[in-house]
This record gives sequence, structure tokens and C-alpha cells, in this order.
Amino acid sequence: MAGEPSTVPSHYVHRSIRVTPARQAPDIPAYLYFGGIAGASAGLAALAELTGERRLAAASRYATAGCALAAVAATARDLRRPQRFLAGLRAPDPSFPLSLGTWLVLPFAGLAIVTAGAERAGWRLAAGVTGAAAGVLGPAVCTYTAVALVDTEVPAWHEAYRELPFLFAGSGISGAAGIALIATLSGDPAPARRLAVAGAAMELAATARLRAAPGSAGVSFRGGTAGRLLTAAATLTTVGAALAVLGGFATGRRPAIGRWATAGAGLALLTSGALSRLSVHYAGQHSAEASRFGNVT
Repeated sequence: MAGEPSTVPSHYVHRSIRVTPARQAPDIPAYLYFGGIAGASAGLAALAELTGERRLAAASRYATAGCALAAVAATARDLRRPQRFLAGLRAPDPSFPLSLGTWLVLPFAGLAIVTAGAERAGWRLAAGVTGAAAGVLGPAVCTYTAVALVDTEVPAWHEAYRELPFLFAGSGISGAAGIALIATLSGDPAPARRLAVAGAAMELAATARLRAAPGSAGVSFRGGTAGRLLTAAATLTTVGAALAVLGGFATGRRPAIGRWATAGAGLALLTSGALSRLSVHYAGQHSAEASRFGNVT
């Protein structure tokens, strides 16, 4: 943690040292995945409320609360000891993005839960106020984890400082859109379709740049487990965006086909986001191990 001597083991994101990301694989990617969707869903819910898309706003509020809780649970499980989590709450440390992120995520999660509860109870004014506050924090929640990873000296993460924030933003947006597509099947998912395509485009552009990057980042994201996962994620993102567009065209002519295509788009985008976060984890692991043994090619 911040302030600990370098000889004391701690969570690797809190220290700018070159170590291997050795936590249980599901914990960190799950935190990155659910946190990204929660942040993007909060922004989507706030925009939907402003534009009168009540069904979309409600669905996105529930998604925000559920994903925020899942992200906090993954963090707690990864840190293992409550002392580590409490240490991060002592005071925000501007030199450590994850320390600031802890202070960002906790109020965000609280707002998300209150908003979902107010939505469920039918208290629209309260839900609107707390939902707007969560929506303001949403973009930062969606992307701050990328900044936290870049702040380490894990080579693949540190060298991808240009691409990771856009990868996380695009993946979070497309994941939030994926949930919204499924949740609004019986209504009008047109706003979610547009968001799905926009998020997918951002994610695919960042993926292409990662693969073309020189040095450890490019090597780690092109080959091995990370490369295969990123390829699968990009494929599913492309399929999801295409199905979202197809669903829009088919809805007026063949409603059943439109619904199936829309549901498929949502599932593809959600799965893609999970695979991309796993790819980031394994790329960091590969590059740290390669650097340790003096081999980054």
C-alpha cells in the first residue's frame, strides 16, 4: 500500500515496481470489468433520464448498482485482508491512482445503490438527483483503473498508457449498452444500439493500436494467452456491433429476428468485455515475467 516499504508485500497496483501480477486471475479482471460497466451504465442512465427514456434509465440504474457491488466484492476478495482495504481509506494519496480510485468508487457505489433503491420504490425525484451524481462520477469510474494500471511499472501496462484508457472506456460503454439492449428488448433499444456501435468502435480502435504498439505492450497483446483473448474479444465486439445494427433494421420488418439479433448483440458485447479484461491481466503477467528474465520479445 501507499507508504509501505518496498520490502513489504502489497498489492502490486499500489507500488511502481516491476512485479508479476500474481493474484487469482478472476479477481482483478472482474474488478476491471464490473467497474467499467458500472461507470458507463451510470452515465447512460443519467442521459436516458434527461432524454425521457424511462425504461432505459431504470435498467441502467439497476445495472449500475449490481456491477458496482460486484466490483467492490472483487476488490475485497483480491485484497484478502480487511486491513489493506481500510489502509486505502486513511487518506487519498494523489501519487497513487488506485488510492484515489478507492475514494471514488465507494461514494459512487453508495449513490448507485441508493439510486436503484429509489427507482424501485418509485421515488423518481430522489432517483434523479442521486442518479445524476452517479452519472457525473461514472466516466471516471469507467476509466480510472486504466490509469492505475499504467501507473505501475508492469511493462505491457505502463507502455500502453495511450491505449488502455480508450480500451477500458470503449469496453465499458459497449458492455453497458449490451445490458441495456437485453433489458429493453420489449421497448425501444435504439439509444442503446447507437451506444453499442460507438463503444465498439472505440474498443476496436484501441485494440488495433495495442496490437501495433512497439515494445513489450505490442508483444504481450499480440501473442500468447493475452493475444488469443484479445482476438476473441475483438471478434465478439465486431459481431455484437453488427448484430446491434441488424437488430435495428429488422425490428420494423421482422420483429422476432430483430429481438434475437438485439439479444445476441448484448450477449456478445458483454462477453467481449470480460475477455478484453482477462487479456489485459495476462498481458501484464507475461510482460512482467519476460522483463524479470530479461526477455521482452
